[in-house]
Amino acid sequence: MLTNRMRTEIPPAAEPPAAHLPKHQSLRQAGQVILSLLLTGLAAAAVWLLAVVVATSAGGVGPHFHGPPPHPVPVPNASPVPPGS
Repeated sequence: MLTNRMRTEIPPAAEPPAAHLPKHQSLRQAGQVILSLLLTGLAAAAVWLLAVVVATSAGGVGPHFHGPPPHPVPVPNASPVPPGS
């Protein structure tokens, strides 16, 4: 039975043609990718929350009145009635 080294004609003492990453380096890179994705999501959530706070403090969409809406047509004050009339 032929081994892979014999089929590819690599001498037994030779190193493989492509260098592999050390075991812990790939885990470190995966951890860095996961951490960067989490930080990106946290930053996006903070920006969204800030936008919501700004929108609500600025009155949001459309006019909002505190209390009952004002009367559509101003009504002048009635003149006081003199006593005894």
